[in-house]
Amino acid sequence: MSSTGKEGKLNDATVEDAGVAGSITKRQKLARNCKRFWWAWLAGFLIFVLIIVMIVIYGIIPPVAQKIINDTELTLHSLKITNSKADSFEVSINGTITGATGPAKHARLDAFSVKVFLEGHDPIQPFMTLPVDEIHGGSEVPVVQNNVEVSITDEAPLDEFASKLMDNDLLRVAMRGRTKMHLGAIHTGINYNEVVTLKALNHLQGMIITSYQLLQNQSDANLAGEVLIPNPSVVTIEMGNVGLTIALDNESYGTGVIPNLTLTPGNNTYGFRAQIEQSKLIPMALATGNGKPLTIGSNGTVIDGVKVPWLSKPLESLKTLVPIQRSSSG
Repeated sequence: MSSTGKEGKLNDATVEDAGVAGSITKRQKLARNCKRFWWAWLAGFLIFVLIIVMIVIYGIIPPVAQKIINDTELTLHSLKITNSKADSFEVSINGTITGATGPAKHARLDAFSVKVFLEGHDPIQPFMTLPVDEIHGGSEVPVVQNNVEVSITDEAPLDEFASKLMDNDLLRVAMRGRTKMHLGAIHTGINYNEVVTLKALNHLQGMIITSYQLLQNQSDANLAGEVLIPNPSVVTIEMGNVGLTIALDNESYGTGVIPNLTLTPGNNTYGFRAQIEQSKLIPMALATGNGKPLTIGSNGTVIDGVKVPWLSKPLESLKTLVPIQRSSSG
């Protein structure tokens, strides 16, 4: 009996202890679980943080950075094409990138290259590739490249560019490249897509012979003078010795040349020499004196004794009515 009583007491105590253990709160259970499985909780937290970081880096930052670059605008102040040859030329550009606001003013772009092509081609057909130096953010960022040598590897896109530059009053030129943008310690890849609208040469409309004089005892010419050529664009082109065809009322009167022509922006005058058929000198003087314009075309251009096809083709399609300024003969 006594041993049975002891067992009863022990059982009662065990039941009481069990009751105490069963009354643990949820917070206590969670604390025990965290203490026991801390490594699993840490791993889960790190994975969660990693997911958030990945979303920010790959899901939020790239489109934000892309919008920053898309909101900027490139303005070209000058485009110079010099040292023109049949298989190469040199190009210089001077421009400004504007439109950066907020964090974009402190962004930095790695150096990269852009393919330059006429808008509207898919796939694109670049007529040149230009390097772009590292760019540091700001409200007005200068973009300058001088005397970049361009090798002509595909004549067709360059021919089209030169023709549209000559024949149109406006020209839309696209640039495309890829680089990396840095915003403080954060960096991401971005696409540079820009379209620049340029004034073009518009058939050289507005040409006028401002003065001329007859020459004697000259083997290559019997007439010389000056011609004003308007260039409303920001483009400078070294064109060499530009050959001229001269006609009146659809009848050929002779040929000429503008030697060492470098066409510059604005209204500028250039010297020319011409060989007019002797029998047509007086009829030409009378007709133009009465206000009839000459029809000026071109048979291409020659630089250092070599014809330059990509410059010659747009010139050869040129036909422009050119009046002679009154009282210009000497």
